[in-house]
Amino acid sequence: METAAAQKSIILGNLALIQAQALVVGTLASFAAVLFGWLSDGVLKIEDTLLLCASSLVTASVASLVLGSFMILVILLSKRWNVNPDNVATPIAASLGDLVTLALLSGTSNALYHKLVASRHLWVMWLLCSVFLCLIPVWIYISYRNPMTRKVLSSG
Repeated sequence: METAAAQKSIILGNLALIQAQALVVGTLASFAAVLFGWLSDGVLKIEDTLLLCASSLVTASVASLVLGSFMILVILLSKRWNVNPDNVATPIAASLGDLVTLALLSGTSNALYHKLVASRHLWVMWLLCSVFLCLIPVWIYISYRNPMTRKVLSSG
């Protein structure tokens, strides 16, 4: 990770990998929440399903981009100042991850509900879900092409 080209390759590969993982987990989590809600209530409302899916995918993508970029910055600055990045990055990631994700989820869900569900613009949520789901193969492809992230892509 000494040259600028190597740093760029590692950074882009990791950001693509994080996006792929976040969108897959966000999709699975929203499907599980919809399924459990449907099984417990016996009612499946398309508005609620779209809101949950869109909120989950937007939050997962934005949170992973923001947190991933911030962690990259922390690691690069730690290396520049000759500090072990493991001693700095781990506590920051542990404390900021949940806080940022929950704040984003709350804000995203609130905004989508008030702007789209209440005004019956459900097509926007369909579009959001479709775009993010279509981006999953793109992020996987970018991650797979990077030799640094290919192994992590297949093994977790």
